[in-house]
Amino acid sequence: MAETRKKVLILITQSVFGGAQKYVFDLATGLNRQKYEVAVAAGGEGKLFDKLKNADIQIFRRKCLKRPICPTCDIEAYFKLKKLFKEWQPDILHLNSSKVSVLGSLAARNLPIKIIYTVHGTVFQPPFSFLTSKFFLWLEKWTVKYKDKIICVSENDHQLWLKYNVAPPEKLVTIHNGIESNIDFLPKDEARHKLFEQNPPTPPFTKGGLEGISVVGFIGYFYPDKNLATLVRAANLILNAPKLTDKKILFAIIGDGPQKSLIESLIKKYKISEKFLFLGARPEAHKYLKAFDVFTQPSVKEGLPYTILQAMAASVPIVASDVGGIPEMITDNFNGFLIKPHDAETLAEKILQILENQELAQIFSQNSLERIKEFSLERMVQQTQEQY
Repeated sequence: MAETRKKVLILITQSVFGGAQKYVFDLATGLNRQKYEVAVAAGGEGKLFDKLKNADIQIFRRKCLKRPICPTCDIEAYFKLKKLFKEWQPDILHLNSSKVSVLGSLAARNLPIKIIYTVHGTVFQPPFSFLTSKFFLWLEKWTVKYKDKIICVSENDHQLWLKYNVAPPEKLVTIHNGIESNIDFLPKDEARHKLFEQNPPTPPFTKGGLEGISVVGFIGYFYPDKNLATLVRAANLILNAPKLTDKKILFAIIGDGPQKSLIESLIKKYKISEKFLFLGARPEAHKYLKAFDVFTQPSVKEGLPYTILQAMAASVPIVASDVGGIPEMITDNFNGFLIKPHDAETLAEKILQILENQELAQIFSQNSLERIKEFSLERMVQQTQEQY
């Protein structure tokens, strides 16, 4: 007699395709189909739904799920999730993101469902205010009793949950994010051509094409925790250094988000707009990573960001903030540089150090290619299935 498949419902607040959504997609498509029937529920109308549909994964769109706190939307989401759980009857509910972890666990609390929660970065840490952080901490502590297991994507988050006594140790486990081994990166020249064909650099970059241009890149959504303002301040220091008057350095930003106008205003204030290219949100943005000579991640809060893993796999030198799980991927001066958040001077210094030292850049790249082997997608999926 064939074993009955367990029904797994993976839930996330937003469907825009960021790091947490990649985790959801990789998990939904990677779980053993002979053991699990998988569906995904999310808010919005983002790329996650398109990718899941193409992968033949059942989806549930719940537009009332929104990232900001919205009492009327949140109450509506609570009741709609409760209805979905009763109708679809999952055996396992896998929550992703702090907002849905609260709503989802409350809606499922009296139902015969095993509840797993993946923490994609600790929500009661900066950049939130003291009171907001305390409120989120209280919510996590209040709803943890309804969760059977909490997966931390970094050991840093695991230790923070223990430090703040959010959950008992037996409920916590660390499972690092993982990526596929055969990522289809575009070669450097092709990546630059495709990246810049619709947003060509302005003079003096157009003279002689893209030859001789150093590109410093960022990929992500423009949220406060990504701390793009520090990258802009570092760019201003680099571009106004007297010894670099003849050097062609371009800053390429892939992504979009609520802070875009604020970042653009800061760039205009420093009068460096012609040195910045805003390339918009791109599907499969990781394909363009080899267009960069340096990849930057100046965040103030992170879990275990996929962009860092992908940059490692693309053998692009990295300068990133020493926050969250980033030090679990990057060892300072071994396969990249780690800096303190908001330290624009050191960010500028380390970017220049890589651009001016090709031997160092090569060493970082080779060391990253070795370390990335520790972060496989197969391992992540297998360890997650063990929690089910």
